[in-house]
Amino acid sequence: MKILFIGGGNIANIVYNELKDHIEKCWYYDVLQTNLPCERMNDFTIPNEADVVVECASVEAVKQYGVDILKSGKDFYIISSGAFSDEDFFDKFMIELKNSNSTVYVPSGAIEGLDIVYSIRNFIEKVELITRKPPKAFGLENVFQEQIIFTGNAREAITKFPQNTNVSVTLSLAVGDFNKVNVRIVADPDVDQNIHEINIYSSVGDYKIIHKNKPSPNPKTSYLAPLSLAAALKKRTEKFRIGG
Repeated sequence: MKILFIGGGNIANIVYNELKDHIEKCWYYDVLQTNLPCERMNDFTIPNEADVVVECASVEAVKQYGVDILKSGKDFYIISSGAFSDEDFFDKFMIELKNSNSTVYVPSGAIEGLDIVYSIRNFIEKVELITRKPPKAFGLENVFQEQIIFTGNAREAITKFPQNTNVSVTLSLAVGDFNKVNVRIVADPDVDQNIHEINIYSSVGDYKIIHKNKPSPNPKTSYLAPLSLAAALKKRTEKFRIGG
């Protein structure tokens, strides 16, 4: 593969290390020089020879460069799904996508079970997402007992915690209705993992999925998130695929 990474930090490095045997050439665009072993682009441009563009940066990066990527016709992998909580941007993006040769992939990120959710989305009554992380993941100090720091929907959650709650938007996109997903965020000094509990209620069945994710070197990001992105990219090279 020939990959343009948007962002050259923690997530991009994990993805690169997982895929280095599959990468023929790579570039990255970042405002800072990083240790990612790819050629750095000083300005945001998409090399003609690139196969895919992989966003490893932020919600704002998706919103700033997403439409241009669709106009290029390159396939686009997005880890910061929170960008799609902005209804105006989402509508603009989807209109552009209809006229593009690009295919857009939103990996499952720090949660799994989206294959179940997507399969039964027309039968879902409601979904609960409880995210529990150490206080430092939210930039909090002097928290000595668990605190519920947010309750609401994914659009509200990603606005307040843009680097911690992309999972809530990805889950809402899989459900197909932001109003069916209730999000609760807990800062808990007694945990050293990023824990996501998903409760799904539907006429097909009820499901509980609990993830106890180790954090990546950046405590705001579960290690599973970049690994899911790498797995989605690796599927491009596989002819025998299991699951979604």
